[in-house]
Amino acid sequence: MSGGEPGLVADGGVSSRLDYLQELGIGTIWMNPIYKSPMKDFGYDVSDYVDIDPIFGTMEEFEHLLGIMHEKGLKLVMDFVPNHSSDQHPWFVESRKSRDNEYSDYYVWVDKRDCNTMSCDTSCSGNQPQGCPPNNWLSVPRGSAWKWDQTRQQYYLHTYLAEQPDLNFNNPKVVKEMQDILLFWLDKGVDGFRLDAVSHIHEDTDYYNKDEPPSNKPNITADDYKYLKHIYTLDLPDTIERLREFRQVMNEYGTTAEKHIFSVNEVYITEYTDVETITKHYDVADMPFNFDLIGGLGPECHTGACIYGLVNTSLGMVPEGRWSNWVLGNHDEGRIASKMGGTYESAMNALLLLLPGTPTTYYGEEIGMLDHGSITFNETRDPRGLILGPDRYQEHSRDPARTPMQWDSSEPSAGFSTNPETWLPMHPDYKTINVQLQVMIDNSTLNTYKALVALRAKRSFQEGDLVLATPTDNLFAFSRNFKHGEPSYLCVMNVGYEAELYASSEDVTANNEGEVVVKYGTRFKIGDKIKIDEQIQLDPGELVVVEFYFY
Repeated sequence: MSGGEPGLVADGGVSSRLDYLQELGIGTIWMNPIYKSPMKDFGYDVSDYVDIDPIFGTMEEFEHLLGIMHEKGLKLVMDFVPNHSSDQHPWFVESRKSRDNEYSDYYVWVDKRDCNTMSCDTSCSGNQPQGCPPNNWLSVPRGSAWKWDQTRQQYYLHTYLAEQPDLNFNNPKVVKEMQDILLFWLDKGVDGFRLDAVSHIHEDTDYYNKDEPPSNKPNITADDYKYLKHIYTLDLPDTIERLREFRQVMNEYGTTAEKHIFSVNEVYITEYTDVETITKHYDVADMPFNFDLIGGLGPECHTGACIYGLVNTSLGMVPEGRWSNWVLGNHDEGRIASKMGGTYESAMNALLLLLPGTPTTYYGEEIGMLDHGSITFNETRDPRGLILGPDRYQEHSRDPARTPMQWDSSEPSAGFSTNPETWLPMHPDYKTINVQLQVMIDNSTLNTYKALVALRAKRSFQEGDLVLATPTDNLFAFSRNFKHGEPSYLCVMNVGYEAELYASSEDVTANNEGEVVVKYGTRFKIGDKIKIDEQIQLDPGELVVVEFYFY
């Protein structure tokens, strides 16, 4: 499970919810950054990689939390942020002071281009002491990826905010520093790492001759990251080598400690990141996150054929002998219940939990939390929204998917806090969508999630073959088949807008009879004996899982 509440790591915070997470079948918690930070980007701007920010607690409280988790059999994955630090990190503070001190080459610094002799942006004139940036590279939030530093009289690279300068991974000292940070947290007892934004850690060093070409995408402004094809700044070959070195550190530590250290890389498939690059990440991590569902599901993917295509493509990219993984949402994307409609949340959770692979649940997906679409500009925290101003902030703000967890219907803050105001406002529907309420409803999204998790533990879902049925406009179906005396399972969901009767395929089920073991909506009851290709009539958003045997 990713995300979670941004409260203390002490007894009053995360540890007070561990039993709930275990009830969901969660085995590993991925915790977003809790390092010391000015919080310009919610902890992804790290000012000290080996300390806890006071807003989350202390190192002693963290160690206490980790001990409790391990006693309960839970594992903790830290969010590791290697691409950039905060501009308040001591390394950068020293680096910007001069060009010849110990830290001068810890970040990517370059000289200006002369506006009088080089082709520059029209906003650049010869009277400006900073001249021009070395090239046209853009930052992810928007605008130039280069920031002029008056003290050092050079530009530095920032793939994200100007307050997040990029570290220089061509410097062996930087590589060693980051390896030592991994070892620090491994010594604390953490179980693995999610490696953030790793596609960006290397860029072409011929800075003055490598303008990136336009993407020619329609309706994109010239300062938007998508305006360019990032052929010189994204997923370069050296990146894989750095990640291989990180993985080696983990492997060596794990061998000594007699345990496996888990790692997962944040990497996206784009038009300039080929499948071969993605598959290489299986060599340098346990897996790269599979974002096909998170990127593909939405209003334009409400057919069985569309979802079939996403699933089939994803499975085709997994190297032989390796394990897939599935993600529906995270802190950077809109919530799946808002993308697909709340009616479809349980069907989407069935995709997440019953397909072969490791599932990652973003907090609140188990109850169908929605994006908060009414956050005002004054309430907005995300710099990607704030940079656009009050008229356009909603275009890129990630705040709607980051509102507090909805535990109950109590005022003022749904059991998340005793404060009348939280960092982001509570979603106004918290009185009707919350854990406390859904626990009491048999066929709620939460209880369906728990039933799917329990089913996932069956041998057929661990070892059984996956067979995808021929999709239709409304239905997506698959079976997990096990032919050695164990039951097999057929999962059918209506992802479309019309009711439809399922017509079984001989490839999916060997006979026409089964027993309902999980359902969301539908006229069925758990334990009903049904004829598979005669009785599975599903309305939009409904889900049924049927147990059957091969004879």
